[in-house]
Amino acid sequence: MVSTSGGTEPECDPLPWIDDPDAADLTPTRTAYEAQVTRAARRFGELGVPPRPLGIAGVYDVSSDWTPIYDRTSLDGFYVAIGTSGNQFKNAPVAGQFMRDIVLAVEDGHDHDADPVQYRGERTGLTVDLGSYSRRRPVNAESSGTVMG
Repeated sequence: MVSTSGGTEPECDPLPWIDDPDAADLTPTRTAYEAQVTRAARRFGELGVPPRPLGIAGVYDVSSDWTPIYDRTSLDGFYVAIGTSGNQFKNAPVAGQFMRDIVLAVEDGHDHDADPVQYRGERTGLTVDLGSYSRRRPVNAESSGTVMG
C-alpha cells in the first residue's frame, strides 16, 4: 500500500491509500488544495491565493508499520531502501552507509537474514542492528502509523 499523504496529518485529513503508485493521480484535488491554502492563508495574512488548484501532488511509499526497509531482496544481487515515506530523505547519508554495509557484507558471503549486519556509527561509535530494517522483521504492532514511530 502507498499513502498519498504524509505521516502526521490530523484526523480531519484522512490518509488515502492506493495499491498502485503508477496509477496515482498527481493532480492536486480541490479538497486537499482548499484545506492547505486555508491553513497557509491563516498563517500568512498577505498570501495571495490562486483561484484554482495549483501545485504538486505525489505519493509516499510506506511499510505497514512506517519503519523503512533497508535490506537485500530474495533475488541475489538486488537490494532495497524502501518504505521510507519520504521522511528518510534527511537521513540519506546514513541510509546510504547502512546500504553500503549490507551490500558489502552480503556480496562477501555474509548471511544478513540469519545474522544481521551491525552498523557502527562513524562519529558516535554506536551500533545499529540493521536487522531492525529487515524485510523479514516483525511488524511493530505498537507503531503510531506515522513517521514518528
